[in-house]
Amino acid sequence: MFEIFLFINPIGIYCYDIERRIQRTIDELDIEVSYHLVPIANVHIVQDDMIRRKRNAQKLCQFSFYTLITNKALEYYHAIRFTNGNKKARDFLLELQKQLNENTIDHNYSDLFSTAINNLKINPKSIQSLKNSNYIKESIKQDQELAAKWDVKKTPTTVIFNENDASQTGMLVENMITHEELINLFMPENEAYQPKQFNEMFTGHLRLI
Repeated sequence: MFEIFLFINPIGIYCYDIERRIQRTIDELDIEVSYHLVPIANVHIVQDDMIRRKRNAQKLCQFSFYTLITNKALEYYHAIRFTNGNKKARDFLLELQKQLNENTIDHNYSDLFSTAINNLKINPKSIQSLKNSNYIKESIKQDQELAAKWDVKKTPTTVIFNENDASQTGMLVENMITHEELINLFMPENEAYQPKQFNEMFTGHLRLI
């Protein structure tokens, strides 16, 4: 049994790919996994994504625009999680990131949110009243605190715990992670894959509630 925490920028350019890669690896290996998606945002995370998209992170107007979209995506995610459950909230982010990968981010971003919600058949009225509520603010804050506790500074960042390991040691991997590296983490005894050196090992398992 493994537990995975995937910290992502909710509109991050690489996040859609790594989420799909992790899911495909889990399905391929047919392993039992408890999976948590943790969308987070701060100044550096927004700037990193702008650079990846070849946008000028030094221009205040562009930075403000991307910050606004990122924060709106966080509000939508948590509102959908409260009203429709974790799975539907994860599906919303995947659908949103798919739209962002296929379309330019520079047009009316409200259309992107509406398209993602409509494609998933989510009732928009069910989330409108929650988006700016204290419940949503507190939920976003808890995710940010978890990221700070584990010193997550970049997105995507993958944290993997092996529940069968009595030491409860976790592995943190920053940025993109390959299919081979994932298999090596899930099946270290498999001699077909050579061990990799990952960023950091740490202890102190903390679960999301």
